[in-house]
Amino acid sequence: MSLSVKHLNADTTFLLTFSPSIAPERARSTFPGTFTILIDPWLAGHSSIWDPRFQISRHTTPPCVQSLIEIPLPDAILISQAKPDHCHRETLCTLPKNSPVTIYAVPEAAKVIKSWKYFERARIITLDPYQKKRADSVRRVVLEPYTSGSAPGEVTLSHVPQRADMTGLHNAIGITYRAPGTTRTTKEGLLISLPVTSTHRSRAGSSPGSADSYRIGPVDSAHTSPEPTEGSKSPILAPSSRPAIEPIVSIIYAPHSVNQATITSYIDNHIRSLNALPLTALFHGTTVERNPWFMGGLVAPGFPSGMSLVKNLGVKYWISAHDEVKDNQGLATAWIKSQQYSIDDAQVALDAALQESAARGEQNKEHPRTVIMALGVGEEFRT
Repeated sequence: MSLSVKHLNADTTFLLTFSPSIAPERARSTFPGTFTILIDPWLAGHSSIWDPRFQISRHTTPPCVQSLIEIPLPDAILISQAKPDHCHRETLCTLPKNSPVTIYAVPEAAKVIKSWKYFERARIITLDPYQKKRADSVRRVVLEPYTSGSAPGEVTLSHVPQRADMTGLHNAIGITYRAPGTTRTTKEGLLISLPVTSTHRSRAGSSPGSADSYRIGPVDSAHTSPEPTEGSKSPILAPSSRPAIEPIVSIIYAPHSVNQATITSYIDNHIRSLNALPLTALFHGTTVERNPWFMGGLVAPGFPSGMSLVKNLGVKYWISAHDEVKDNQGLATAWIKSQQYSIDDAQVALDAALQESAARGEQNKEHPRTVIMALGVGEEFRT
């Protein structure tokens, strides 16, 4: 499977495109089974908490687009926090009022967006805190199967907040993607699947975000997408004739970081159950930002915290997020202290730490080397 990441600003606005690996290069964005997620859009305008005298931030690097109408309507917009640099009203309202957009937002952000009373056709879906005993705390989007006999795909979104966090900044959003036609193994160890052929219709001519004859949804559901049954038309393939099993794409988006204890339950009970480790990507800052305790304390733990997550989870790509040097003014920023890491220095330090950890037997030797990346504005990376 393929993940494409495009950085729309220098901060933490990303456009993710998930697609089956069989999708041709030129038709990847419109190929059946493709799913797009826009994360925390903040483009034009400033961000301010309460009053500009308390805090106001501006980009120092112009975004690659100035309005959301300049990109195709994504399948989902994800809002990870209610803070205005993540839940940015001016940017979200560059969409027409009647846009048939689906917005997944943490509880406080969902309330804020609804309070605007701007969107007329939007589906605003609240991401409740993840609980392992509550199946509906994982939001599931079913991707239509290619044929009546093949397996549906699935996107999952989960909100994992850190407890006793007075700032409300430290949380993680977990995302997984499984393309249509990809199934789990049965108890007997056999793969039930219908390999996808190259015959497909183009979605050319359909409007952005619209349905076509292959992907009628996506359909959001609080329940697990159906597994093939004994009566399924999908063939049971012997081990020697199995198609290659594509790994499930797994992502943790935590620009302000989150401690290991907070996400352990989610990793152990959801990600591991999907056999989706090591993580495909971790979106996490490298810059350390610290305020006095009475102003929130450690705002962004940066590189040291990210390194700890990488050592414990195993991550293929660490993508720098929320590391823009912004123009910050106001009382809330008067005492903040920052420590920045260049990507080269961070990579060297991470490689050394992982090698030392592996030598002591503290790390799974099967973990891949983690590559740290800082995407430029408008730059796109594909796994």
